[in-house]
Amino acid sequence: MSVETLTIAPEYLSIYIAGRTGVDIPMHMDRQGIFASSQCINVPAYDWNHGDTNVTFGPFDELNETAEPAFDGFLETSHKRLIVFVATVSDYVSTTVPSTKTRIRIWLDHPIEPSNVVIACG
Repeated sequence: MSVETLTIAPEYLSIYIAGRTGVDIPMHMDRQGIFASSQCINVPAYDWNHGDTNVTFGPFDELNETAEPAFDGFLETSHKRLIVFVATVSDYVSTTVPSTKTRIRIWLDHPIEPSNVVIACG
């Protein structure tokens, strides 16, 4: 897996990470921050009316993040696949992973409306 860089403008202000399609998206009424379940992670995005969200996605050992991540947890990847998607696009980027549980770390440049999101697996 190599590092992928995406520029997106998600209509619903969220980016989702999951191990398969058809998962329930974790939500909270105030929509502030990262919300996660064992099957899906809901990451905030920049308001599409104001501009794009830049997403960098790749293996942890190929990214140069040194700060503490905003999120550090595990995601079920029973099909050994990891998918990054939004409500209107079911697969912006995906990759195979070596196990059925994958560590995910996420960095944001703003806790509620980040214009830069870094997602590391492994």
